[in-house]
This record gives sequence, structure tokens and C-alpha cells, in this order.
Amino acid sequence: MNPIARSPFGPAAEQRCNIKAHAELVLLDENVKNLSKALVEECRKETAKYQHLAEIERDARREAEIRARSYAKVIDQHDDLKAKLESMIPDLVQEVQYLPKEPEVAELEAQLRAAEKERDGLTELLRAAEEERDAALRARDTAIARLRPRQADGIVVGDAEALQLRLDAPTLCGVLEQAKRYCTLLVITADPDEAERLEHHQKASLWRDRLADALAMIQAYAEDKNLTRARGRGAGPDFANLRAYCGSRPSPLLSPVKVILNEGKFASSSPRGKADRRLPVPEGIDPSGYAAMLEHIRIGDGAPPAPRLHYLDDTDQSGLIVVGFFGEHLHNASTN
Repeated sequence: MNPIARSPFGPAAEQRCNIKAHAELVLLDENVKNLSKALVEECRKETAKYQHLAEIERDARREAEIRARSYAKVIDQHDDLKAKLESMIPDLVQEVQYLPKEPEVAELEAQLRAAEKERDGLTELLRAAEEERDAALRARDTAIARLRPRQADGIVVGDAEALQLRLDAPTLCGVLEQAKRYCTLLVITADPDEAERLEHHQKASLWRDRLADALAMIQAYAEDKNLTRARGRGAGPDFANLRAYCGSRPSPLLSPVKVILNEGKFASSSPRGKADRRLPVPEGIDPSGYAAMLEHIRIGDGAPPAPRLHYLDDTDQSGLIVVGFFGEHLHNASTN
């Protein structure tokens, strides 16, 4: 028996060596246990994975078996199905022969275009008939309103010269008041204060005559246009506007060159020009109660105050003409 090895450093050193060796053994045992646990856990995970794959494979096999049985059943019935289809074919062929033939797309498109053209034509006829009806109603109403004050004075419809005599008055405002009585197709919304500013001018008497001439011609134009449309003849080029009407008369009270149908860019686009020419009208003509009046008549010559009469020709709609301004020349590019 070999003697027990002793440490050359004495019992104390030998005891420390034993303690260190024991600690290393305990640590080694702990590492072995941990490693064993990790291996066991990994094995469990792998086992669970392969079990899951096995279940998927089993389900897929079960579904494949079900499909195989259904296919086998169809295959077993193949002969019966084939015979049944073959027996149905003659009946189907016969039914197809008696089906109505589908019309060609081009033929349908042609029919559609013809129908749309006919619809548009009927719409246009309806519009024209409605315009003639409205013109006839306006002519009837205006004739009734006109006959009461004018029959006693012997004024004939459309007789501008006779009407002009009835518009004679000692003042410009008086001429406008007479027009309100006798010119039943004129709506006069002009501010009388504008006319009154011209009363004491040395040319006031000349302007009164020209104003009466202009108002009489405007009334004659509206009357003749309404009556022409009411008779179903339609308003030709002579009734395109007041200037054309004056140009078509043999001896008009108002020269066509005095009728201006539009104004320059300042009047139609600048804020000041547009504001000055936005004048009052009945709400039946414009719901806002105002409308732009660029058409006007030169009552005075070019020298200031150069009176002008601005109006709105609404004869194509209401059959009326609105006189929205009579007074000094409104601001334009040369007076601004």
C-alpha cells in the first residue's frame, strides 16, 4: 500500500488543495447537468416538430384518399354520363336553331343614332313652339295693357312717330314719366336724379326731343318683335337688336349710328366701368336685381356732359326692355 502523498508545504496547504479540487468537481457536475438538460430540451423540440409534420402528412394523406374515392366514383359513372349527354345533344341542337338571331351591332348603332336625331329634332320643335307660345302670350298681354291708355289718343301699334308726340314734356324727367305711361314694353328703372342734373343745360330741349325719339323707337322695336314672333314668322335679322331694327326702317326716329351695342375693355372689365354699368332690373329678369347694361344710345354729342341712355334688351326672354340709366356719360377709359 502506497503511503498517502503529503504536501511539502504542510497540512494547511494540503487542505486548500482539497477544497479547490472539490469546487472544481462540483462545477463540472453542474455543467454536465445543464448540458444534459439542454440536450433533453432540444430533443423534445425536435420530437414535437416531427410529430407536427407527421400529423400534416396524415391529414394530407386522408384528403388524398377522399379525392381518390370521389374520382373513382366519377370514373365509374363515366359511361352513364356520356350516354346521357349524347341523348341531350339532338334536343339542344334543335332548340338553338329556333333561337332568334342576334342583330348586328352596326345595325343597332344606326338605329340608336336615328332615334337620337329624331329626339333632337322633336326637342327643337318643342323649343320653337314654346318660344312662339310665350311670344304670343306677351303680345296679348302687352296689347291689352297698351290699348287702354293709347286707344283714346289714337296711337297705332308700332307707330313710333305718333308715340313720340305723346312723350313730349317740358322736362327730361317728364319725358321719362310719359314713357312709363305709354311705353308698356319698357321698364324704366333709371334714377330720375341723374336726368334732373341735365335740366338746366342749354341743350336740354334738344336732348328732350332725342330722348323721346329714342324711347319711342325702343317701344316700337319691342312691339314689332313680339308681334312678329307671335304670328309664328320668327324674328329675322331686322330684329337681331335695336340697331338692326332702326337700320331696317325707312325713316327711323333714331339713327342706327346712335345705337352702341358694346363698349371698350374699360367698361366691360375694369372694376369702375363694370360697377357704373351694373344697373337695376326686375328680379324676374335677374334674381340679383341688377344686370350689366353695355348697350346704350347717344342722346348727346361727344362734348360733356354727353348724355347717354343705357338699356337691357330682354326681348328674346321676357319681351321687355329695361332702361336702367339716363344721364351724363358714364366713366370710361378717356374720362377715368
